[in-house]
Amino acid sequence: MLGRIWTLIIKELIQLRRNTLLWFMAIFGALLETALVAYSGSVPIEHLPLAVLDQDRTWASRALVVALENTETFDANYYLTDLDEVRRLIDRGKATAAVVIPRGFAKQLDDPLTPPPQVQVIVDGSDSTAAGTAVGAAEGAVASFGQEVSLQTMAFGEEKVMPLDISMRVWFNEEMKKSNYTTPSEAGFIVGAIAAMIAAAAVAREREMGTLEQLMVTPLRPIEMLIGKSAAAILIGYIEFVLVVLMIHFVFEVPMRGSWTLLWVLSFFYMLVELSWGLVVSAFADNQLQALLLVFCIIMVMMTFSGYAYPVDTMPRAMQLVSNIFPIRHWLVVFRSIMLKGAGIADFWPRLLAIAALGVLMMSAAVLVLGRKVE
Repeated sequence: MLGRIWTLIIKELIQLRRNTLLWFMAIFGALLETALVAYSGSVPIEHLPLAVLDQDRTWASRALVVALENTETFDANYYLTDLDEVRRLIDRGKATAAVVIPRGFAKQLDDPLTPPPQVQVIVDGSDSTAAGTAVGAAEGAVASFGQEVSLQTMAFGEEKVMPLDISMRVWFNEEMKKSNYTTPSEAGFIVGAIAAMIAAAAVAREREMGTLEQLMVTPLRPIEMLIGKSAAAILIGYIEFVLVVLMIHFVFEVPMRGSWTLLWVLSFFYMLVELSWGLVVSAFADNQLQALLLVFCIIMVMMTFSGYAYPVDTMPRAMQLVSNIFPIRHWLVVFRSIMLKGAGIADFWPRLLAIAALGVLMMSAAVLVLGRKVE
């Protein structure tokens, strides 16, 4: 078995060396990508999940939360009791921002002789686009709330009006650098795209060259053929991914706060899932050109639904549900969590389960389709 697979791997590497890309694929892909991105990004960034840690629990603290929700940028989905819960929600990507209202908030608003009350807003900066919107909306809402309180105080004839003090903190991307979001997303996209496109040309090339029938009469079983066809895609895609990650870390200075070992292991696991898309497509395609075009279209759709161009939380509800069927949607969350947040498996294990389930489904489909072709 190993000997047969190794022979097929060598054959794939030799044939892959002679393969070339077609220029008009870029034109077709650009048109499709532009249409999908325009549709997904036609709505403003709003309804971002907000975690609320209200330690005061008074009319004033509740009014502040209402003011934040009235911006339509936030939805107060989580009401928490301690700061550790805030950290867990943001680490797992369930909350984009959190507001911490201290004890004595209402008392400080009512008493002009006390220091100004301070409200802390914590924003997940790993997604710089959503974070920038969250920061602006929070600052505006808190400033407007403070102004209303000041006007009410003046109406009651108070001699001194204390402003509302806000403490803004951004986690994981303190400088709000857009590159800290886009470059990890690009690297995560590359690993899946390369693996899927190389795998797509594998079976289609045999059919186009008229050698598929020769492989069918060999002792190779469908699973052995899949392993042999996938080896070249995994090798090239993995090397490319490693080089890209090292480049964005050392050249573009994107921080790596998590485990290198965990990243390398999970990226290999993800690559196995992504190449299954290419194998399924190649089993149906009549030639390499058709296979590459189909995979390229799928990749563009996957990129749009991955949250790479626009946050998934801001898309229409139907598109949010559709995004879950693409492994890259879950992988980019895992990848950015490891690099930017230093998170571990405990923080994103549901994403890994989703990737594994999609991988089993697609690989089973690839084996089934290829088995029928052999028959």
